[in-house]
Amino acid sequence: MYYKKHEHQFSQDVSGDGFAMVHQVVNTETLQLRNYMHGSGSMDMVTLINSSQKSESYKYVDKTKWGDEKFKSGNITFLEQNEMSYAPRSFAYGTGYYERNPVVYNSKLKEKTCGKNYQPEVGTSMHHQIEYAQGFIKDIAVNLDCKAATADAKGAGLVEMRIDEDVTEGVVHVGELMTNEEYGWKKPLIEIDENYVGSFKIKKNMKVSAEKSKKSDKKDWLSCCFGGYGGIDDENKKWGEEEIFDCTCRQVAWEGSGWTNLTQEQFQNTTSI
Repeated sequence: MYYKKHEHQFSQDVSGDGFAMVHQVVNTETLQLRNYMHGSGSMDMVTLINSSQKSESYKYVDKTKWGDEKFKSGNITFLEQNEMSYAPRSFAYGTGYYERNPVVYNSKLKEKTCGKNYQPEVGTSMHHQIEYAQGFIKDIAVNLDCKAATADAKGAGLVEMRIDEDVTEGVVHVGELMTNEEYGWKKPLIEIDENYVGSFKIKKNMKVSAEKSKKSDKKDWLSCCFGGYGGIDDENKKWGEEEIFDCTCRQVAWEGSGWTNLTQEQFQNTTSI
């Protein structure tokens, strides 16, 4: 549950021939990106990953405490272009046994990318995977965003994935799942499960966006006055300083609210000034 404000940038351009394995995981408090690849043969790949996480303060007042509440926002973007062609490769290690008996890499091509937004209002996962392929040419983009709601503005959540690829003799899976706030993953609002075996040209655009309602500004019958009478909200300065601190204004406020039962029990259940 540790939270840290940060900005992160990652870029790479890799080309070559042999065996490669890549495992990338990027998290914010409500978002996650996972990208994985392995295979032997030739590769030409460019990857860009950016992420950020920040917090914003929202002033609130209720009947028991005053202070700041933190609302957290985050963003993850992922772009990748990758062209791979499968071929077995061998490599001789060192000067001993493995020099005389080279290690053979014979791994078919696999690559998968998954983006998740854990916000209750969004609750969405998008997944793309290539397995056992002889070759592929792929462009993929993922955008994950979480904007916190405040008293002044609504929040928002976003999960977006775009795919454009040619796959040669492989297995392709594309999935999308959106939770139901009441039933979670058991009765999803959206469930897409697609599988292709063979050689395919695939283009996909998937996007889920949701809006979060504004945070309620909970206020007591009188604003915080840690700074004395001068720290009270202007809207409450219709009461004079003497009326506030001898509690006369509380009696008037209760009567104006329509309450008729001002018993001792009610007085005990309220916050005193």
